Amino acid sequence: MPTMSASGAEVLEGQQQARILVVDDEPEEASLIADSLSSADPTWCVEAETDPAEALQRLTAESFDCLVTDLVMPSLGGLHLAEQARSADGHLAIIAITGCGTVESSVEALRLGFDDFLEKPFDLEAMKQAVARSLRARRRQEERDSRFAELAQAKTRLETTNARVSQKLEIASHDLVLSSRRMARRLDEVAVRADVARTVMGVIELEDLLGLCAELVGDRVPCRSSTVALYESREHAIGLMVRTRPESDDPAALSWLRSPITEGVMCRAAHAAKTVHVESIADSSLLDEQERDLWRDGRLLVVPIPLQGLSVGTAVLHRAADEEAFSAADVKAVTQLAQVIAPAIQTAKLHHRQRCQIYASLEAIADAVEQHDGYLKGHAARVLGYAMPIGQALDLPQSQIGALQIAARLHDIGRLAVPDSAVNHPGPLTDAQWDLVRRHPDAGADFLMPLDFFGEVGTIIRAHHESYDGTGYPQRKAGEEIPPVARAITVADAFDAMTSPRPHREALDTEQAREQIRRLAGQQFDPTMAEALLSIPLAILTEIRASHR
Repeated sequence: MPTMSASGAEVLEGQQQARILVVDDEPEEASLIADSLSSADPTWCVEAETDPAEALQRLTAESFDCLVTDLVMPSLGGLHLAEQARSADGHLAIIAITGCGTVESSVEALRLGFDDFLEKPFDLEAMKQAVARSLRARRRQEERDSRFAELAQAKTRLETTNARVSQKLEIASHDLVLSSRRMARRLDEVAVRADVARTVMGVIELEDLLGLCAELVGDRVPCRSSTVALYESREHAIGLMVRTRPESDDPAALSWLRSPITEGVMCRAAHAAKTVHVESIADSSLLDEQERDLWRDGRLLVVPIPLQGLSVGTAVLHRAADEEAFSAADVKAVTQLAQVIAPAIQTAKLHHRQRCQIYASLEAIADAVEQHDGYLKGHAARVLGYAMPIGQALDLPQSQIGALQIAARLHDIGRLAVPDSAVNHPGPLTDAQWDLVRRHPDAGADFLMPLDFFGEVGTIIRAHHESYDGTGYPQRKAGEEIPPVARAITVADAFDAMTSPRPHREALDTEQAREQIRRLAGQQFDPTMAEALLSIPLAILTEIRASHR
């Protein structure tokens, strides 16, 4: 039988990818099988044993990938040997060989999880093929276990981060409560501060808080418009602002500036932590170009919003040129409000930043899924590109547009739980593979469940493969039961799938895909959503289709 020195074993261990142990009480049979398998594949390290008890000791103490064993041996039967070996290594591939097989022994071998069962005399080529199949199955199982372990670790890390964020927010909210109670004991001015603090307390969404603060400032001091802008002290820049008009019933207007303002009157006031008066906008050299687009004439009062020696933002009040100039009392009133709203803004900034970090981690996981499944590369970005015009055409509220952006980027994150054998199958999927693939909406939604601040994103992801007529999956919802954002993503997702190549088919051209969308409207797709996609100009569809490839 094949033997080797200790040094030779070390070399093989470094080079071989699979260790195989052949156990047969007949030395000639054991040597024949071992020699045949050794010559079949240079990556197979094949060893033989004629003593099943010695083989069991080796299987317990050493690591083998495959066991080829005779079932009938005098001292220790192959079934008992396999059962003991499988208890030591649950992934061990096992192949039975016997010269006197019975139905009972075959049934027992299947119960113990044998990968194959060969009767003597057997074809050595069949033996090689059986070993190759068993080793491939073992590797696939190990890869699946490794993927699930990585997914569990990523989920644990995200849950830990979420717990830390919640703890920090609880501490910050507690600090804000204590601050409000201290202010409540002061005179009339302090009473105003306390009222403002109670108003903003608990508003954790950054955009909502800035809008509320702008309304509070505008209600306190008469003006044409009141603006609260977020200032980033590290970058010395302003990128987000909310403006309200106290004399109008229009809602607060949120503005992410096309490029951060790093100069101008708002940055000057925030950086210097000093109030700035602009008596004539037309004659002033202090305003940035983007600021001049916001305020073309009249006068401004710009007050920093300070916290612990730094500015977290600015409050800007605008009046017409023929209106009364801002007074010292106006400055004092806005300054008092700024001191109260600053902790709330800082808390909301922290919450927003932590959410962005978690979202970036989730995006990285989603990108890893696309990189692993090569044909998906750029898929989520293109789905977002198609879905955004649909949402805008349907005039979805800003909150749902935000949910659409996140859900579109993460809608396939559940594919982490789908085995490679189904994801990268070169031809049409079997029913069993389809069952595995259909699990990914539930897997993605369950993955996001601990992150409650993502709100309805998990519900959208769970529903993005539902059909308008109720024939989709996983819950067979229909019509209005499906969230509007999920219906938008469904048609965008399908359009990109149609116009992208897959392992088993070529991509459709844009017009063919549009015709499919038109044909399936009212069945797979919400007719309104389908019409919104079909109304996107062909040039834009072509540009999105060509992107992120």
